[in-house]
Amino acid sequence: MDFTNNPEYRFTEINFSQGFIGGIVLQFLGDKHAGVQFEFNFSQRGWVENDTTGTNNLKYKNHMQYLELPILTHVNIGGGKFRGLLNLGPYIGYALNRTITITDVNTGTDESVDYTFDNEVDNQLDFGLLVGGGFEYRSSFGKFAAEARYTVGLGDIDKDKNVQSEVSQFRIIAILVRYTIPLGKKELDPE
Repeated sequence: MDFTNNPEYRFTEINFSQGFIGGIVLQFLGDKHAGVQFEFNFSQRGWVENDTTGTNNLKYKNHMQYLELPILTHVNIGGGKFRGLLNLGPYIGYALNRTITITDVNTGTDESVDYTFDNEVDNQLDFGLLVGGGFEYRSSFGKFAAEARYTVGLGDIDKDKNVQSEVSQFRIIAILVRYTIPLGKKELDPE
């Protein structure tokens, strides 16, 4: 999570949180090496805030679940069965829920709270850009791909700038593994 702090935002340390992403991919390749890729994903996102101001020693773990729709330009590089790949394009996402776990580091106790979205202070809609690169292996029964992806959120998740940060945007690094089944062809062109 990328926060640009205002004077009221007192959390001193922001750390990453791990999650899962998975979904369905549709590729339309109008050319041997280029096309459009649509995805419908379920994505877990989050961050950890450590409040070390004053006598507090609290850790806030924010865990969110999103539905995402990336629309990407897909390019494969090279020939033969083993190729490089590049994906680039925008996405739009919608937050389904949010859970905050508050841990008192001094005592080791924690409490989880289901956060209720408030349209006055929260943006459940997110959008941004992503770029990914990797490799794919083409066989007669499908494509196997591995991709590293970086996502830059461009929408703020917080509307209330007096209480939260001036800018609150996701920065996501993902490792994806994919298997694609060809539809309408008996085998993939290995060239």
